[in-house]
Amino acid sequence: MTSAVAGTKRKVKPSKLTARKKAKTAHLSVDQLPWKAVARPREANGAGDFDGMLELEEVSDVEVVYEETAGGKIVKFKVAGESVTNEVKSVIEVDPDVSAAEEPVAESSTSPMRNASIAQEPIVIEEEVPFDAETMLPEWSRFSLHQQLAKALYAQHFIRPTPIQGDALPLALSGRDVVGVAETGSGKTLAYGLPILDHLLKHAAAPGAPTKGRRPVCALVLTPTRELALQVSSHLNACLNPVNVSSAEVKEEEHEQELPAADVKGKKAKAVKQKGKGKEKTNPTSEEPKKQNGPPPVSVAAIVGGMSAQKQRRILSRGVDVLVATPGRLWDIIQEDDELAGQLEKLRFLVLDEADRMIETGHFAEMENILRLTLRQRQGDEIEPESASGLPDDADAEEAEDSKAGVKEDEMQTFVFSATLSKELQQNLKKRSRGHRNKKGKPASTLDDLLMRLDFRDATPAVIDIAPEGGVVATLQESKVECLVTDKDAYLYYFLLRYPGRTLVFLSSIDGIRRLSPIMSLLDIPAFPLHSQLEQRQRLKNLDRSSPRGVLLATDVAARGLDVPAVDHVVHYQVPRTADAYVHRNGRTARAARKGFSLLMIAPDERRVVRAMMSSLKREDEILEMPVELYMLDKMKARVQLARQIDTAQHRVRKAKHEKNWLKEAAEAMEIELDSELEADEQDSTPSKAQRKTADAKVAGLKAELKGLLAQPLVARGVSTRYITSGAVSIADDMLAVHETMVGLKKVEAGSDLVAAKRRKTKPKRCCEKGGGV
Repeated sequence: MTSAVAGTKRKVKPSKLTARKKAKTAHLSVDQLPWKAVARPREANGAGDFDGMLELEEVSDVEVVYEETAGGKIVKFKVAGESVTNEVKSVIEVDPDVSAAEEPVAESSTSPMRNASIAQEPIVIEEEVPFDAETMLPEWSRFSLHQQLAKALYAQHFIRPTPIQGDALPLALSGRDVVGVAETGSGKTLAYGLPILDHLLKHAAAPGAPTKGRRPVCALVLTPTRELALQVSSHLNACLNPVNVSSAEVKEEEHEQELPAADVKGKKAKAVKQKGKGKEKTNPTSEEPKKQNGPPPVSVAAIVGGMSAQKQRRILSRGVDVLVATPGRLWDIIQEDDELAGQLEKLRFLVLDEADRMIETGHFAEMENILRLTLRQRQGDEIEPESASGLPDDADAEEAEDSKAGVKEDEMQTFVFSATLSKELQQNLKKRSRGHRNKKGKPASTLDDLLMRLDFRDATPAVIDIAPEGGVVATLQESKVECLVTDKDAYLYYFLLRYPGRTLVFLSSIDGIRRLSPIMSLLDIPAFPLHSQLEQRQRLKNLDRSSPRGVLLATDVAARGLDVPAVDHVVHYQVPRTADAYVHRNGRTARAARKGFSLLMIAPDERRVVRAMMSSLKREDEILEMPVELYMLDKMKARVQLARQIDTAQHRVRKAKHEKNWLKEAAEAMEIELDSELEADEQDSTPSKAQRKTADAKVAGLKAELKGLLAQPLVARGVSTRYITSGAVSIADDMLAVHETMVGLKKVEAGSDLVAAKRRKTKPKRCCEKGGGV
């Protein structure tokens, strides 16, 4: 019998195992099923569930078969309707030394992703060029990381380690417990992630090898927010994705960087043409990384609230090596999963990201229960026969070696990282307090709390503190503007138009976001909310939807650890309550040595809080003020006032509808009939049709007026709108660098035109002497 695969034919020799005739079924693996490509539905283009999906495939007439083995259940697929004779095996065994291109494929497979061309002559597979880390990543080579991690670092253009990574990696790889304090955006995730992945990759089983039972959790990473947990999980998975980088490609890229831009483009175009010509001759599997059958050598998963708990339990049942989680959802799952609780007692790595937030008083009570599971009795506490030094001679030598090298191989390593580890920065600045002090009278620190709550296996954890003085990154430009509380909307609108860019506006309350969001929408400013009462799916969608000039209105839920891409400006619409919140808010911009700008909007009653915050940060220099064109600001105040009136009228209508409907909905839910007097009172309070028509007409008039104001250009004082060379200010020379929305103002970056703060004049004290005179 001849079997046709991808347009070619070859004869299959019968084997001893297939001497007798089989039934018309065959057990195949997932990649060997008869997949067929399906056109993507039109309604999927706007749905969020299909984001990132490249192609859809379907299969029919397949039965799932579970086979019991010594290593557990194995899933196999039973294909019906195939003509299988004594020349085809019922169970296809794949040699691990053979590449994916040599595996037999089902005859009816029509998908280009599943087909593999099989020639009559033996296929020659080019061996992958080894990755030379010493040549390609000379500054990473001293850490001796796993080859997979070195490839991933090069593919992501991480050519050299950051300061926190350079200091933390040698200690973590040697087995020490590490407490790291570094500025925001300095690469703390990889500082603890690389040692964990390096250990797991070097001790991982062969790819696809069956394991007895479920894979145990080896590393646990706890984060305070859901977004941060998902971000950490994606960064760790990026280091585990298969990357095929050869030395020739690296040398070619380095040569391209030295060439001019035009030469690089020409060279790349020529390479594309050559690649297209030789596509038929070369083996397609040699260009892409080999696909592995079975589970990956190291798996990373995120367990957070706001998502399907059933799906997360299913992921855990398959086995996870690195678990990134928030304390609340993790504790809910632990209470129903005794096996997971037992695995946490034997953890190899424990990480607390943004640790100062995690151990604040009154927060994350579930984390206390999780940390209790990691407590283990140290070997030094066990009673053993005494010798001259109190321990056996062999134990003395081992004890000395362990104290030098850190923790033992089977002991748990603990990593604690944050941008701030100080109790003084966590004080509520709006409340007058004397601060936290320990028994010796010194100010208490978060590190003291960590030493008490965490069971460090290392007697002396390594503390790395490279945080900048005052909590300010060198590339961050700070500024302030003092205004009334009622004028903050106008000043924010002025800033967003004057300095366009991706802006993150922080508010202290969710009600403030709900009030400000419709006003920004009426002013044609694309603003998206981000707070804890939004569904997790909506929070992630708003993070992705914000455009390069979009605005994100957020509470402090987005202040810690979240890497919002390309944030140009951070605006403190309301002064934060604590100094560490101010540091973490500013950390959303000026990340990874990029430039950033921060604006602090100060109301008269917030001046004392700002002074206390600067004192906590031990900063004496004054924050520069942002210049404001008052003539432009007055025009914007008219727009903001109209937007407020429209929002107030619409809010009044929404509130009336809500109050009218909630009683009826509650009565229907409780199956209670309302009293006729209540219904009569409701009808009396309901506005008549004429009143509603009048209110709608008023709102429509306000909207038309606002639309007319938004259509008018904003012109600076002294600029002629008829002739560009006339008027007190000639704008003919500035036409090339003219502002898009403000005529007469130059287009500049935020922070380039700051001015020194004006000092308030104090009246001199008068003292009278008896001799006369003042």
